[in-house]
Amino acid sequence: MDRQKYRTDLPYVFDSLRQHRFVIGQLSKRAVKSRYRGTLLGVLWSLITPMVMLTIYTFVFGMVFDVRWTEKGNSNPEFAAIIFSGMIVHSIFAECLQLAPTLITSNPQYVKKIVFPLEALPWVTLSTAFFQGLFSATILIAYLLFLGGGVSPYILLVPIPFLALVPFCLGVGWLASSAAVYVKDIGQVTGLASTILFFLAPILYPKTALPDVFQYLIYLNPITVVIEESRKVLLWGEMLNWTALGIYFVFGLAFAWVSLVWFQKTRRGFADVL
Repeated sequence: MDRQKYRTDLPYVFDSLRQHRFVIGQLSKRAVKSRYRGTLLGVLWSLITPMVMLTIYTFVFGMVFDVRWTEKGNSNPEFAAIIFSGMIVHSIFAECLQLAPTLITSNPQYVKKIVFPLEALPWVTLSTAFFQGLFSATILIAYLLFLGGGVSPYILLVPIPFLALVPFCLGVGWLASSAAVYVKDIGQVTGLASTILFFLAPILYPKTALPDVFQYLIYLNPITVVIEESRKVLLWGEMLNWTALGIYFVFGLAFAWVSLVWFQKTRRGFADVL
């Protein structure tokens, strides 16, 4: 059995990207191409899908249900933009969460290669998720300009909340992918967890719609802070809450580090199980 020592230090959470950037880049390109391989429009589906979804949200919530985001007093079309912005965040995290259980089990050929950096695989999933998220955010900004409201200069800060989400995405990738090697039920759990996180986040409703006690509990959801902070700069022209983002990032980094340690400790048995 290989006795190679794997890095588990805190800096390696992000240094793993730098160290294995070539492998991550190549696998990410392959993942994006394989997603649209055989389709007539190819990567254009990354633009078409969010455009169609935003149109549906505008029609359903703006014309059929005639609802508003009362916390900000927005118009019906803007309500669709609010929902869409929350779903961008959820879709990024959900893709990392739901694909995590298959990262190792679907790639046994990588496990057999002693020199292959298995810890780089969650970075690949994260890259493809952010790739789709970038297109969705572009469509949202174009939609806001179409509504005539313009965008605030604070929109330049929009990458920051999403970057704060990175440690949590990596953490679920390392934790779930390694656990799924030994416990096959993890794939079912992550699918259910993704749905729960969607409805327990302020995506379809403002947090003020909840009783006071639940307004605090909703922050246990790892996507709540990112949703709220991204909306501030994207939709409402407000400055980020740097304190909230800082605390959120620290917790995310701690979670990612613990998950990395777990992954590196358990990976020695992958070959035996697979």
